[in-house]
Amino acid sequence: MNTPILLPAFGTTATSLATYSHLDKAIRTHFTEHDIIWSYSSRVATQKTQQQLPPANLSLVETLQQLMARQSGGIVVQSLHLLPGTEFHDMQRTIRSSGITYAPGMPLLTSPTDYDEFGEILRPTISERPDKAILLLGHGTTHPTWSAYYCLEKILRRKFAERIFVGALEKFPDSKALPAEIKAAGFAKVCIIPFLLIAGTHYHRDIVGDGQTSWITRLRNHGLAVEAINHGLGLFPGVEKLLIRHITEALMPFNAL
Repeated sequence: MNTPILLPAFGTTATSLATYSHLDKAIRTHFTEHDIIWSYSSRVATQKTQQQLPPANLSLVETLQQLMARQSGGIVVQSLHLLPGTEFHDMQRTIRSSGITYAPGMPLLTSPTDYDEFGEILRPTISERPDKAILLLGHGTTHPTWSAYYCLEKILRRKFAERIFVGALEKFPDSKALPAEIKAAGFAKVCIIPFLLIAGTHYHRDIVGDGQTSWITRLRNHGLAVEAINHGLGLFPGVEKLLIRHITEALMPFNAL
């Protein structure tokens, strides 16, 4: 029996379902001999999406229990997190406590190769806007992975020069000064790329919302013309290939048996 591939997701909106369906199609096309299984951590999402793709009628814990009952020889659990932070490690503890044999598929940006490949995924979007500062905005965190934001900025600046800025919506790294820094660097225009798998609540409220604290408002208050990419990273061409590589790497121990 081929190793099942489990993709735990949150998922609450039509936007998230469109992204998950896109990734689901790419993964199923590549791993044709494996069961592809989704679970949603949001019970509301589970109830609302029983008739939609990708099917996911169980929570992560329920899915693991079901796989254990099948006496599965082992599974791959592919993370949909962008960085190996708090939520990723919480998920690992949940999986380990189930007793199932598994191999983790690592988050989108884990290795130096991931960062380099991610830069190439963004290249068309950045190259099409040569006169604009590029601002990537992610969730932010108190986990030690907050330093990955600075790492990402450094690597992208090597590819695209000093017009790349990376910031957080909350917690760390502290990004309050970024609008002034972009203005002081001589830019009149900025393009926001959501450093989020899905352009959901954080995107609509914290990035492009009407409130005075939204990023689009704060940037405009500094005299900057703002463009915002209207979808998350999950819909950028090439992200699915990065996830497929991570799944392939996680399958290696099972393929060697």
